[in-house]
Amino acid sequence: MRNLFRSPGKADWGSLSSAVATGAAVGGLTTSALGLVAGLLDLTGSRGDAQGLLLGGTVVGLVAAWLFMQVRRPRRHGTADILTGITVAFLTMVLAGTLLYLVTGTFSEADDALFESAAGFSTTALTTLDADALGRGMLFFRAGSQWIGGLTALLLGVAILPALSADRELADRRRGGGRRPLAPSGGTAARNVLVLYTGFTLLLAVGYLIAGIGCVGSVVLAVSTASTGGFVGPGQPFADPSVQWVAILGMFVAGASLVILWRIVTRQWHGIRRSAEFSAYLLLLLGGTLLLGWWSEAGSLAEWRETLFTLLSTATTTGFPMEPVGAWAAAAPVLLLLLASIGPMTGSAGGGFQVFRVLGLVKLARRELMRQLHPNLAARIRIGGLVLSEASVGRIVLQQFLFVAVVVGSSAAVAILGLDVASALAAGVHATATAGPIRTMEGAILDPAAWSRPVRLALIPAMLIGRLALYPALVALGTAATGVRDRLRLRRRWVSLMAEHSR
Repeated sequence: MRNLFRSPGKADWGSLSSAVATGAAVGGLTTSALGLVAGLLDLTGSRGDAQGLLLGGTVVGLVAAWLFMQVRRPRRHGTADILTGITVAFLTMVLAGTLLYLVTGTFSEADDALFESAAGFSTTALTTLDADALGRGMLFFRAGSQWIGGLTALLLGVAILPALSADRELADRRRGGGRRPLAPSGGTAARNVLVLYTGFTLLLAVGYLIAGIGCVGSVVLAVSTASTGGFVGPGQPFADPSVQWVAILGMFVAGASLVILWRIVTRQWHGIRRSAEFSAYLLLLLGGTLLLGWWSEAGSLAEWRETLFTLLSTATTTGFPMEPVGAWAAAAPVLLLLLASIGPMTGSAGGGFQVFRVLGLVKLARRELMRQLHPNLAARIRIGGLVLSEASVGRIVLQQFLFVAVVVGSSAAVAILGLDVASALAAGVHATATAGPIRTMEGAILDPAAWSRPVRLALIPAMLIGRLALYPALVALGTAATGVRDRLRLRRRWVSLMAEHSR
């Protein structure tokens, strides 16, 4: 028992070691809590998975708690170490989720369980599960993993990165003039994010319940919509037009920035009208719906509703399935693939490159073209009254390169492993954008369960990197590579010193 408590004489850990251990502990505790709640819920239903969920959740929680109590944190963590710790926490959640899938017998193969866990926590709308065959516990666990993944993305984009001086312009921090910012500080930002995200999820659950879905189905769909996770519960809920309308409204709000939602709640209408990104988001959805309806020959109100549902499901990276309306033109799947890669607004739970960064690239291209005509032009990039620093502009360019690189690498990998070129490109884009569902050129939805195991495993890195918004994942990979390089250098020096000593 003495090892469970910190000894006053023990030295503090290094910044990186502390961040990695803390991240692993937090990730384990989070998944443990989700597993325990799911296990208790399963006791009210079939009880088929309760024992595995409770036992697995308890073991993971005890190990994570022990690790958390061992850590002696330094006075200050480096920014790169914090981002590495966040990445480790996310990876630990995925691995712990894999363990719970195996313990409950939901999957018998580790690679299948790993793919499902990664798809859940990354909010990617790819699943090999049969929702009709799952009990309450596993339905809640699979849906809850999405909710945690969406919360991770929101906390990272709104509270953590701005507090670390990365993407600070994208956070609502400025005071004065009667303004009530969403993120005046890191702690306040985290609290506001949690309140808004939880409240929005509860409102969606009530909406689905009123639309006629049962309690379990309403919770699953509400969590999937708020997190843009796309997991559908048992039955065919979207066969009901009223359920479709609730999902349409929910996906639209989920794809909007949390800053916009905060300003609606606090009635700061002027800030909404001045948002260039929100205007671009509305224009993208409107133009995309009209084009998709034209190319799919939508005529009746029901067909236009389904067209809007399909467009929002793709553009917000939610990934709810809907069969195509009529015969699609060849350009329709290309449009959806483009919208999935762009994604919704920055500061939302959705994935993709996101609208704000696209606007930044357009402004940057325009500035560089102007500089070809006027070499001495000193112009700052401004988006809706917001001036971007050159560091933020450089980060947007870097993220563009990373996004394209991950898409190309993932697409090439799954093409080599057996998918045709069109499906491989669609799989690479949707995995990196944490979107779905993946469609053929005719609009038919592909089933990931029909792919080979190597294909599914090849998509996991893209899903995880995409959910971590690229930048933290890059920093974590760089930190890991630096640590390995330093250790190899130290080992080579030690070997050379030993060789010289033996002479």
